[in-house]
Amino acid sequence: MIKQNLIKALIGLMLFIVAMGLLGMALEEELVVITTWIVERIGFAGLAAILMVTDTLVTPFPPDILLVVIANSPLAEHWPVYVGILGGISVLAGMTGYGIGRWLGHFAWAQRLFGRFKEEHHAFIRKYGFWAIVIGAVTPLPYSVTCWTAGVLNLRWSVVLAASLLFRIPRLYLFYWLLSSTGKLLSVA
Repeated sequence: MIKQNLIKALIGLMLFIVAMGLLGMALEEELVVITTWIVERIGFAGLAAILMVTDTLVTPFPPDILLVVIANSPLAEHWPVYVGILGGISVLAGMTGYGIGRWLGHFAWAQRLFGRFKEEHHAFIRKYGFWAIVIGAVTPLPYSVTCWTAGVLNLRWSVVLAASLLFRIPRLYLFYWLLSSTGKLLSVA
C-alpha cells in the first residue's frame, strides 16, 4: 500500500512539475508580473505566514505555489536563503500540527476514530511511522494531515521531527530546483 501511494504521489508530482513548466513557458511574463506583485504586497514575511498556516492546518494549498512565487519574483536572487527559511517554517508548522493532533487525541471522538486503527496497527505504526512521515513530507500528500495523524496516534515527537528535518527541507529545495528548471529543460527539448 505504501509503495502504491508513493508511486501515485510521484506521478502526480511529475505531472504537476511538467504542467507548471509548460504554464511558466506559456505565461512567463504574466507569471513574473503576478508573483512580483504578490511579493511587493505581502513580502516574504507574508509568504512565510501563509506557509505556517497551510502546513499547520489542513488546507488544499500546497507549499509548491510559494516556491513558484519565489522562482518568478525578485526573491529568486537569494532563493537558497528563502527556500531554507520556508523549509524551517514548514517543519515548525508540522510540529505544531503534531501538537494539535496530540491535543485532539484526548477527545472521545478522536479516540473512537483512530483508536481501533491504532490498536490493530500499533506494531506497524511503531515500525514504519518514520516512513509515513517521510511520505507526507516529500510527496504532494498533505503534510499537515500526516503530522496531525502522527500526533493523534502518539507517534514519538522525535520521530516526527527527525523525518521532517531530514526530508521536508530537502524536498522544498528539490522542488524549487525542479520548478525553476523545468521551463528551461522543456524549452531545450
